[in-house]
Amino acid sequence: MKTRTGAFRTKAFLLAVFSIACTRTFISAQSPEPPLQGKVTATLDPGERFQSGVSLLWSPSGQAAWDKMREFHKVKTIDLVPPTPIADVLNQFQWDPAKTLPDGTVVYGGEDSEALRAEIRETLRKRVGPQAAAMIGPFRPPGRLDQATERLGSALFVSCLSHSPRFPVGFVVKRNIFAFSNGQKTTVEGFGSEGPHAANLSDALQILADDLKGTFILKLPFFTEGKARPSFLTLAKIPGLLRIENGIQRVRQALKSPLPPDQAIKQNDKWWRYSNQLSAVDKFWMPKLKTTISCDYGELIGKTYLHEKVGTTDRYWMIREAQQLLNFRLDEEGSMTQAVFKISPDFLSSSGEPTTAPGTPKIETLPFLPRIFSFDGPFLAALWMNDAEWPYLACWVDSEEVLLKK
Repeated sequence: MKTRTGAFRTKAFLLAVFSIACTRTFISAQSPEPPLQGKVTATLDPGERFQSGVSLLWSPSGQAAWDKMREFHKVKTIDLVPPTPIADVLNQFQWDPAKTLPDGTVVYGGEDSEALRAEIRETLRKRVGPQAAAMIGPFRPPGRLDQATERLGSALFVSCLSHSPRFPVGFVVKRNIFAFSNGQKTTVEGFGSEGPHAANLSDALQILADDLKGTFILKLPFFTEGKARPSFLTLAKIPGLLRIENGIQRVRQALKSPLPPDQAIKQNDKWWRYSNQLSAVDKFWMPKLKTTISCDYGELIGKTYLHEKVGTTDRYWMIREAQQLLNFRLDEEGSMTQAVFKISPDFLSSSGEPTTAPGTPKIETLPFLPRIFSFDGPFLAALWMNDAEWPYLACWVDSEEVLLKK
């Protein structure tokens, strides 16, 4: 991970720029669309409560930029004036960036300059594209802003995440009805598997949890090439889920204590064979996802910190810009995530074989329990690196602005 951190410490007025983005703006794959307020948005707080009919994205990319700013100032917390709850979330977040973020993630931080900006622009242009590079405007040198205020220096903190893993197997493209939490329904493009094709997926799809009442969590590993670190997708359908953070906790538990490969269960007074992989009597479907969000975080912009009195002069830092750009796609071939700001994933361990209750028939003699794993209503999709406690992107799906309709 590349780092540029200067020893420069001007006790003065700061300009801090993160690669955060969140203007609540949706941009289609083909051409820019008018802003869609409230239909799809991004957050820096995984504990933010869901709103009905609104999709929400979270990534620790912004956290990485915030951590770099704390490192630059040599402080444990950035105490903003006036206080804002999001700063508390960023100051208290616990994670392991090296395990969470994909290989090739870059974090810049330090004294601002045109040379640094030019380097960052080129990195963003190569890894994400011109839209990301355009986030880094011209350098503003020190100088007087007005009669009462002078800029003594500035700093810049930017993170860039770009990861596009592929599935090791193919899925069948199929349209289906998606029902949102507000009661609306629409037909959308999706992909999945059923019948003999589902049975052939083997460990390309693993059932981590299933209460047989509508709550289930699936894991789909991505193809790993050479020395690349393994990564995977989790899909969680959990009725009543209120926050990304709670969903991630449920997924994390399932990853650490997944279902056994085979077990005998009793359902509707009949014994069945329950496998943690799909069989020929199962069905799996999920919608294709695609969205671009570019946004400003007003909760941080204009806030000041590290105030110091020098004679009659008050010296402090002020956040001038706080932005994030998120590009996300998930389809039958794999996923694409680009985040200019920053985010996190998790590791698995098996709970082992359960004890067999008296009177339980032999598993291999039982018919497979027919199951339908259809993500045709609000659900949580998360992208993880192996061994991470947090995903590097999580998306709560509850609006058609993140779904493909043709």
